[in-house]
Amino acid sequence: MVILDKIRTFLENLEQKTFYTYIIGYLIGCVLLAGLIVFYFYSSTIFLQKKIKKINHAREDNVKVLLETASLVAQQRAAVEEVLSKDPDFKIAGYFKTLLIKLNLKEKEVAEETTTTDREDNYRESELNAKFEDMSMKELTELLQELEQNSRISTKRIEITKAKKKPKTIEVQITITTLLPKIEIS
Repeated sequence: MVILDKIRTFLENLEQKTFYTYIIGYLIGCVLLAGLIVFYFYSSTIFLQKKIKKINHAREDNVKVLLETASLVAQQRAAVEEVLSKDPDFKIAGYFKTLLIKLNLKEKEVAEETTTTDREDNYRESELNAKFEDMSMKELTELLQELEQNSRISTKRIEITKAKKKPKTIEVQITITTLLPKIEIS
């Protein structure tokens, strides 16, 4: 209470003109403070609204990209189903042996191994690994062209090294794959 008494005696001892000057100064300070608070509030609100709009536009763009990707995946899945339905009993090893005989490469093949693995998407992947020795680049390009022309086959991996036995020849390790429909056992 001592402080309040000191303030009251200070204000009573002031002249009227000085008192009004202090009151006007106090009111101007309050108005400036309130204006500053309102300005900060609206600037923050506008900034956050712009940020929300920007995030919404980015979200809409992402949704469009996802829908386009889903559409593309559905088209590719339909194309795969169409290719698989044309020849459901496709054997990658038989096709590859026939191709090697056609290109006269059977004697250059050293090893061949076929594996089949189940995938999560209702398909089985049949993979054929083959190794060739003393092959020319021309023979390799002819083999790759023939493999590329068959829509059932995809080349997964190819390793080319310089042959150690014969000069101007190469050793090739190639991995090709194909998809097969998953056989469901009831």
